[in-house]
Amino acid sequence: MITRLMLCAALAVPVALPAVAAQARNQQAEAANKSTVLQLSQAMLGQAPLESLRRYFAHNLIQHDPLVGNGREAMLSWIATQRARSPAPALTVKHVVADGDKVLVHSQLSATPDNEMTGQNRYDLYRLAHGVVVERWSYAAAAPTRSASGNSAFNDAYQYATTPAPAVTEERQQLHRQLATALSEEVFSKRNFGIVGRMWSTGYLQHNPWLPNGRAPLQNALPYIAPAGGSYRVVHALAEGDLAVVCAHGQQPGGNPRDEFSGYAVCDMYRMVDLEMVEHWDVSAMVPATSANGHSMFSSVYRGNASGH
Repeated sequence: MITRLMLCAALAVPVALPAVAAQARNQQAEAANKSTVLQLSQAMLGQAPLESLRRYFAHNLIQHDPLVGNGREAMLSWIATQRARSPAPALTVKHVVADGDKVLVHSQLSATPDNEMTGQNRYDLYRLAHGVVVERWSYAAAAPTRSASGNSAFNDAYQYATTPAPAVTEERQQLHRQLATALSEEVFSKRNFGIVGRMWSTGYLQHNPWLPNGRAPLQNALPYIAPAGGSYRVVHALAEGDLAVVCAHGQQPGGNPRDEFSGYAVCDMYRMVDLEMVEHWDVSAMVPATSANGHSMFSSVYRGNASGH
């Protein structure tokens, strides 16, 4: 019988064990980055004075959000614009994944946050250095107003058999990141749809609005989700706890996979239990042909030149 661990090996997913000292340093840095980004997210559209947010951003902040220019001032201007909207929206954090120097925040931006079928579904990705945000990506779309599964784009539906949920080791988190990347490429790039039957739960919980819960609806939809002649390339992968996130650049058949100013951007977040995909959230948006900052939504530019002044 082929086990999921054997499939991991077949997919060439390495299971490297980090040195204990390096692992501890990484965990401390990740915890600090996560705390900083959570404080920023909670203050961004709250009552904190706008000037007090300066300390979170590098002066030469690199943007990949096509609607926002480079630099701290442009970011503060975007925040001020959001605050000036009427009615003013609230940013409600739903999930946070910290991995290395990156922190991903999955949130709802809505003037009616108690209704999860309103507002925007956002995946904001931050790179931090020396305690400040030095690079930022953002993927957002309108929150679905209805769903085939009854789940919103934000809620948690999976229930562990025990409380609290089992702890996830650093090694298993690494495996989650590597496995989510490999499986995404196998299914959406190489169109190896058969692997879904071995790595996805039969009771797969779905937050994509078009698909009901269960593995079978996903299997039936895959020829349309990943059509022949299209392309798919993972550009970011993070994991923390039982969550793994992959963000990718996709093109429909006939699109140029090297053109980062066309196609679509997608982020998929998975809950993984015993190396099985048990729950899924996502966001997908078309890529605009122009950008306020000159960078694509998929490139990585930061090379260690942060300035907090």
